[in-house]
Order: sequence, then structure tokens, then C-alpha cells
Amino acid sequence: MAVMDEFKEEREALKNAGFKKKVSYFFYYYKWHVIAAVLIVAGICSIAYEMLTSKENAFYAVMLNATELETAADFNQDFYEYADLDLEDYDVYFDTSIRISTDSDIIDDVTMTSTQKLAVYLAAGELDVMVTDSDSIRQYANSSVFCDLREILSPEQVTAYKPYFYYVDMAVVRQIEEAQDNLDDTYEPDYPDPTKPEEMEEPVPVAIYVENAALQESYYFRGEGVVVGVYANTTHLDTAVRFIDYLFEE
Repeated sequence: MAVMDEFKEEREALKNAGFKKKVSYFFYYYKWHVIAAVLIVAGICSIAYEMLTSKENAFYAVMLNATELETAADFNQDFYEYADLDLEDYDVYFDTSIRISTDSDIIDDVTMTSTQKLAVYLAAGELDVMVTDSDSIRQYANSSVFCDLREILSPEQVTAYKPYFYYVDMAVVRQIEEAQDNLDDTYEPDYPDPTKPEEMEEPVPVAIYVENAALQESYYFRGEGVVVGVYANTTHLDTAVRFIDYLFEE
């Protein structure tokens, strides 16, 4: 019997079936769709509840694909004092819960949940900086979510930090966005070396490499080369810039 004929027979039989049989049929064929939908909704609700019940943020750093080490509390406290942050009335986060695979072929539960959380918090304007390794930041650096550092740093800071800039080519960024708009899943970006703006058509510094020993003694990063980017919709720009200064204080 052809598959379509068998399907039609099942549909006809289902019309005259009782409520329990219809429910049983639905869950037999659609249970994984239901489970996935429930998990997504539950995840979003959990994130929303966390946002609504917490204090207002004074600073939020996404420590993507990083693990907190024993000295992290001291590192964080030093920054609180350096930036003169009010911890009684505001929250400050160095969030190491977000873990996203850099392999586009691997989408596990942790990556899915972390991606949802990152998207919700970013849309709400809750995030100030991302701190991660150079491989993990590439996707986000090439998606227009970070500030052009030349627009938020003083001329003196630009001069001092320019040797450490992480660049993207805006010509490549536009190609990526065009492919996404056209739903072209065959497009594979040709990413240029982020340390060689001279080889780019339209170089823009969107992040900065840091070699701060205290940071790397306090947080373990999965890949090489620790990089910091400031979110374009940060609501604490002054504190984000102070964080960069803090990392270069050594």
C-alpha cells in the first residue's frame, strides 16, 4: 500500500475515533515537537522570571565559554572598587553560564539554552560586554552587535589600545547579513585575520585583545586569545569602558 493511501486511511479512521485515541495518535506522531516546544517556552519563561525578579544591573559581562576559578571573586571585587559600583542597590554579573559550541554542526541542549538566554538578554539591553576567546567571539563580532571602539574610546585610549584591536571587515559582515536575509544556508564566510586590518576592505575595530594575567588566573577560557567586545546597545557604556581600562591597568 502506498504511503499516502495508508496516511489517508489513518486520517479517516481517526475522524471516528474517541478522544483518548486521538490524543494517543497526536502524541505518538508529534511528541518530540511538543517536547521541544515545551522546553523552549520553559527556557524563555525561566529567563524572563530571572530578569523580572532581580535588581537592576550596574554591569553585566558575558563570560562566554569560560569557567570561573578560585580567584574570580577577588578579581571581581577589585573591579567593583575600581569602577566604584554600588553593590547594595544594583547587581553586577560575570556570567559563566553561557556556553555555545563554535561548531555549527553541533547544537546540543546547552548550546540551545545558552543561545536563547543570550538572545533574550541582548534584546532587553541587559548586556554590557562579552569576554571570551577569539574563536568564540568571531560569530558575534561579525554580526553587528558590538560597538566600533573608535566611537566609544577617547583619542588617547584609541592610541594606547590600537595595537590590541580585533577587527572585522564590514564588507564581509554585509555579505553575511545578505545571506541571512536570503535564507542562504550554503554561504560560508571567508573571515579575514582579525589582527590584519590592512588586508581588509573596510576594517572596523569591534573588540580588543587583553593579556591581563589576573583575568586569566581567575577565569579559564576554552580557546586562545582572550577578547572583549562592548555591546552596541549597552546601557552602561562608561562602566564598560572602565572595564577595558581596568584590564589594561597591569
